[in-house]
Amino acid sequence: MAEEHAQMYKNVGKAEQESSRRRRVETTVQLRREKRGNELNKRRNIDETAEYESEVSDYEKDKVQFQYTLADIRKVLTENPSIEDLRNVFTFLRKQLSRPKDVPINEIVREGLVQALVQGLAVNDSKVQYEAAWALTNIVSGESEHTQNAVNCGATQAFIKAAYCDDDPLAEQCFWGVANIIGDCAALRDHAIECGFMDLLCHYCTPTKLAGLKVTFIRTLSWVCTNLCRHKQAQLSLQHVSILLPIIKMFVEFKDDSAKADACWSLSYITDTSDEILDLTIKSGILGSVREMLGTNTPEMLGPAVRVFGNLTSGSDLHTQKVIDMGILNREVPVIMQIANPKIVKEVVWMLSNVAAGTIGQIQAIIDAGLLPRILHCLRTGDFRTQSEGAWALSNLCSSGNREQVQVYSLATCQVFQYIVPLLNVRHVEFITQILTVIKSVFNAVAALHPNQLEDFKTTFEEVGGIDVVEELQNHENSAIYELCYEIIQTYFHDEDDEGENVVPVGPKGDADTGPENSKPVFNF
Repeated sequence: MAEEHAQMYKNVGKAEQESSRRRRVETTVQLRREKRGNELNKRRNIDETAEYESEVSDYEKDKVQFQYTLADIRKVLTENPSIEDLRNVFTFLRKQLSRPKDVPINEIVREGLVQALVQGLAVNDSKVQYEAAWALTNIVSGESEHTQNAVNCGATQAFIKAAYCDDDPLAEQCFWGVANIIGDCAALRDHAIECGFMDLLCHYCTPTKLAGLKVTFIRTLSWVCTNLCRHKQAQLSLQHVSILLPIIKMFVEFKDDSAKADACWSLSYITDTSDEILDLTIKSGILGSVREMLGTNTPEMLGPAVRVFGNLTSGSDLHTQKVIDMGILNREVPVIMQIANPKIVKEVVWMLSNVAAGTIGQIQAIIDAGLLPRILHCLRTGDFRTQSEGAWALSNLCSSGNREQVQVYSLATCQVFQYIVPLLNVRHVEFITQILTVIKSVFNAVAALHPNQLEDFKTTFEEVGGIDVVEELQNHENSAIYELCYEIIQTYFHDEDDEGENVVPVGPKGDADTGPENSKPVFNF
């Protein structure tokens, strides 16, 4: 019966080396954790079989069929109802709560019928229990106040107790209901754990048990794990992550794309935390299966898989090295950057920016994989968020690669100026600063390693309009931008015969007492 139900989703919802490697924090500069638009915290169970095309309202139609109002239901439930009465009233409530629109959740809550639904889960009749579970699932798919009301009535404990049964459709519906409660907020997730939900999950998530379940049930279980892991502001404890990892691994290895994708999202959420959890993830042996998802070329699979590896590169050098040792920079990453959609390409470039903040050997891995031209291509053709990640990647490479300038020179040989000089027109302070840092580093590397080529690079820089833009940026109000521009001009384009060669440099507009514009006039007779 559960296979006949459609699923509807509700409520949406990664200077010094170490600081260069960025976690997914929500700032305007750093890559934000994106909320998934098509996989949301809560799902409502809609009745596809109901016919609501009549001009009569859905509510009135069911009222005619059962001759019930909400007040009638309350009266029936308080007068020693029979099993048949319970089946009828709970089916009526379920249909009201399963309508595609104009769902009367508030009316049902105000009538005090949530408590009756919770009690219905304990009735010794599978039909009554199932209808009550379905109706409650849709109650807790509502606003947080609806979810909290059901929780206050004991819905969590009732769901968990009823799920320990031999009736798979009922058990699946109970898991669905708890998943909606868990997805509401971290506090309710912790409440469900305190009620024994982890034990219930472990009871069902064994190889033997899963082998006997329908694929729809397995998808629900995988989605439950996603909601358990998704609350970033209050992450799961190390103990609970240790319990969940083997379960997530089973779902990632399951032969169903929906279950695999949800499980991988779970992994992406828990790896966006501490190095200790990254260690656990590596030891679990799950990464091989996640890597297989990189070869699927479908956004639903690629998105979470790329996120997992990106999170690993935001950890320590050892975690980054694990990603490199798996060989994905040479094999999967070039293909993904060529064929994937822009959002996933942005994620890949973010991952590479973290690798570029690593050791000399890790930077060399990017170069050896031939990824520098691909990053530059993203800077030319990507949207601003992708360009921002590309700027981070090159800036990190130049900052870390200065220890080995031959790596910066490798960037120089990619006709880098043609790609990055046009980006100096972007009105974003940190972005401009990063691009200027790359320009300065490239000139420094060429001057140090191949001084005979310096004039060619200067000519190219001038031909693509670099000098004009940098000179204009000396008037920028940001002091860091001004100083970088001044240093580039003075070091590589300063003509000793120019008038005023010994003039004190003038600071950015608005600064007081920074140069001769504010000095006293001098008279020469």
